[in-house]
Amino acid sequence: MILNRTVAAILLILGTMAGGFEAHAAGKSNTNGATSLIEFKIKDQFGTVHRADDVAASVVLLIGGDKDGSVYNAQWGEAINEAVREHPNYEQLARLPHADLRGVPFFVKGMVKSKMPEDPKQWVLMDWKGALPKAYQFVAGSTNVLVFAPDGRLHHQSAGKELEEGALQAIVRALHEMLNTL
Repeated sequence: MILNRTVAAILLILGTMAGGFEAHAAGKSNTNGATSLIEFKIKDQFGTVHRADDVAASVVLLIGGDKDGSVYNAQWGEAINEAVREHPNYEQLARLPHADLRGVPFFVKGMVKSKMPEDPKQWVLMDWKGALPKAYQFVAGSTNVLVFAPDGRLHHQSAGKELEEGALQAIVRALHEMLNTL
C-alpha cells in the first residue's frame, strides 16, 4: 500500500519540473495545522473515492510525502508495519497511503497515475490539490507520518528522510497506545 520505488522515482522526476521545496527539520510540530482528521474526498489511482468517514472510529496511519519525500515512504512504511505487526489489534489499523501531487503539471497527470501500483490492494491517495499536506503542514522533501486516534484526534506527527530509530520508536509507541484503546 505504500508508494513503491518506481512511483517515487517518477514523482522525483516530475517534481524537478515543478520546482524545489525547502526541507524543514524532522519532527516538526504541527502547531498551526489541523489537530484532527479533516474531512476529505480523494481518489486513488483506480478512481475509487476515499473519505474520512471510511476510517472513522479506527486508528489511522497516514504515510505520505511530496516528490522528494516519497522516496522514503516504503522504507518507513515497512519498518512501522513490521514493528506493530504482532499487536493483537494490528488488523484493525486503517492505512492511508498518500501522494502529495500538488506540483505535477496537468499534462503529465495521466502518466503519473499510470506509474502507480497496479494492484488494487496497493492503492494510494492521489492528492492533486494537497488537501492533507496543507492541513497538517507536511515537511517538504520528507516522509510524513501521522497517527490518528479512533476519535479522529491527531495523536502523533513526525517527518523524516532516512529511517531514524528514535523517530520510528516514537511512531510505534503512538500506534501501540492507540491500538490498545480498541
